[in-house]
Amino acid sequence: MTGLPAAVRQALDAMLAGKARAALGERSRAITTTYRGGRNSSAALLSDDDALAYAVARLPATFAAMAHALEQARQAQPEFAPTSLLDVGCGPGTAAMAAAAAFPGLRQAALIDRNGPFLRLAAKLAPLAAPEAAFSVMDADIAGKRTFPPADLVTAGYVLAELAPSQCDRLIADLWGATRSMLVLTEPGTPQGFARLKRAREMLIAAGAHVVAPCAHHGPCPMAGAQFCRTPVRVQRSRDHRALKGGALAYEDEPVAYLAVSRAPPAQRPTHRIIGPAVATKIGITLPGCGPAGLGMLHAPRRDRELHRRFRKLDWGDAVLNHIQPPEADDRQPAHEASR
Repeated sequence: MTGLPAAVRQALDAMLAGKARAALGERSRAITTTYRGGRNSSAALLSDDDALAYAVARLPATFAAMAHALEQARQAQPEFAPTSLLDVGCGPGTAAMAAAAAFPGLRQAALIDRNGPFLRLAAKLAPLAAPEAAFSVMDADIAGKRTFPPADLVTAGYVLAELAPSQCDRLIADLWGATRSMLVLTEPGTPQGFARLKRAREMLIAAGAHVVAPCAHHGPCPMAGAQFCRTPVRVQRSRDHRALKGGALAYEDEPVAYLAVSRAPPAQRPTHRIIGPAVATKIGITLPGCGPAGLGMLHAPRRDRELHRRFRKLDWGDAVLNHIQPPEADDRQPAHEASR
C-alpha cells in the first residue's frame, strides 16, 4: 500500500488547518462532476482551495498510480538512475513526488501545467519530497505544438484524458522528443484510458521506443474489443481523505493504466504480466497473464510445490520474471475483465 511522503502529508495537514471540511468536500465533488462531464482542469480548478480539495481527495490515488508505474519501470531497468525530470501536466506535483521516491538521485525537475492553482501547490509540495533537487515550475498550454526541455525521465499523468485525439498524438511526439532515457504515462484504468495508451504505445514503438512496462513483449497489444489492461493500486486513506470522499474504509483501489518506454531495451523483460486476480482452488492457482504468445491462463497445480509457492506471491499487475510454462489458449472472457 503506497502512501504520500511524510513531509507532503504534514504540509497538507498544515494547509487544512482552519479549513471547513464541508466546504472542501463540496469543492471536491464539484471538481469530480466537472471532470466527469468531459471538461479539463482549467474549468475544474479555479482557486487555491480547489487545488487543496483536489490534493486531499485525489492526490493519494494519482501518486500511488504513478509510483506503481515508476516502480515497475525501475524493476525492468535497474541501472536507470535519472538525475533530471520533466513532468508535463504536473497537477500538484504528483509525478515529481513519486519520481523522488523511486529515484533518490533526482537533482533537477521541471514541472509544467496551465493551471495556476495547481502550479502554486506543486511549487510548495513537490520540493518537500526531493529537498536536494532544484525545481522550476512553468505555466504553459501543453495542447499546442511545443518543444519541452529535455530530461532523463519524462512523465505525464492523467493528461491525455484532457486532450482531443489529435492533440494527444502531438503531445506524445513532443514528450518523446524531450525524453533522453525513459517516458512514463499514466491514465485512468478505464477502457478510454487504456485506448489512449494503446495508441501511444503504437506511436512510440514506430518512433523507435522500447516498451519497458507493463508489457512482457514488444509486439502488437493483444487486447481487443471490450478487453482493456489496468492494474488496481491500493491507496491509503487519511481521515480527511475519507471525510471529503464520504468513504468508511481506510483504503481504496485506484485502477490505473500505464506505459513506460525507453530509448534502450529493458535490462530484463518479464515472461508474463499478471492482468487479473488469481483464482485459487483445491487443485491449484490460475492467473490470467499476457506474454509474447498473447493472452492466456497460467496454471500452478498444487502438486508442483515450487511453482505453486511462486504463484501464491503474485498479484494483479506483477511481472513474472522467471520462466514458467506458456499460457494455455483461452477464448473465454479474460479474468482481467472481472472486478477485483
